[in-house]
Amino acid sequence: MIEHEGIIEKINGNRITVRILQQSACSACHAKSVCMAADSKEKLVDIPDITGQYHVNERVIIEGKESIGYKAVLWAFVIPLLILLGALVASLTLWDFTEIEAALAAIVALVPYYLVLYLLRNKMAKSFRFNIKNTN
Repeated sequence: MIEHEGIIEKINGNRITVRILQQSACSACHAKSVCMAADSKEKLVDIPDITGQYHVNERVIIEGKESIGYKAVLWAFVIPLLILLGALVASLTLWDFTEIEAALAAIVALVPYYLVLYLLRNKMAKSFRFNIKNTN
């Protein structure tokens, strides 16, 4: 399971917004104070809740299935890389582009992909769900 500690930012009906501190893997390292690679960001996560047992500014732990992490990596990194490489190879071999033209064509090939992701963002958000972990 993926778990993050957070603070409830707001409650709007059956939606709870939790502010979490997303940290890179190296941010837990003892040398992070002198390393420029360590980073962390605050994120807001919307979570459905019908129990009504939570309050604003309450500390909670949110959890999600590990598979959503794999799915996110697939959509964000693997598929764009395959599109980029496919367009690059096709541009160089099939269409006989110059290297600069092929590189530009490969980058332009990502535009429809990201446009489709943007248009499907609400549908995809439903498959990336977190829940508030029961601390009882």
